Amino acid sequence: MMIRAVPMATSRYQAHELVVASGLVPVRITLGAPRWRLPYQLGGTIRMLAPTRDLFAQRGDPGFEERYIAQLEKTGVGTLAHAIDEVSEEHGGRGLVLLCFEDVSVHGESSCHRRMFARWWQSKTGQHVGELAGCPQGPVS
Repeated sequence: MMIRAVPMATSRYQAHELVVASGLVPVRITLGAPRWRLPYQLGGTIRMLAPTRDLFAQRGDPGFEERYIAQLEKTGVGTLAHAIDEVSEEHGGRGLVLLCFEDVSVHGESSCHRRMFARWWQSKTGQHVGELAGCPQGPVS
C-alpha cells in the first residue's frame, strides 16, 4: 500500500495562535473534546489515535508508551494512513495538526501520546511530524 505523505504537525488545543498560524487543519486525537470554546474550528477527529479509556487511565505508568505503541501497531500504518488521508482530502488535501491536551513544554515529549505517535509514525513511514511549538514557521517535513 502506498502512503501519501500528508504534512502533519502536533500541538495542544490551547496553543491557539500556533494552530491558526500553521494553516493546518486542526484534528482532535483525544477521546474527550475540550470543555471550552476553541477560537478555531476542528476539521475532524481521528479517534483511533487516542489511547483507549483503559490505556489512558494508565498514562502515568512506565509501560504506557509501550502499550500505546502496541495499540498503534494493532491498528496498523495502512489504516491510520487512510484515516489521515481521508481528513486531509475533506479539506482539499491540506496538512493536519494533531491535537491533544498535554503541555509538552512542561511535562516533556515522553508524557504525551501525540508525540509518541509522531515518533512511531516517523519510524514506520520516514515522515517527520514536528511539534508546532518547535517549528514556529509551521511543520517541517
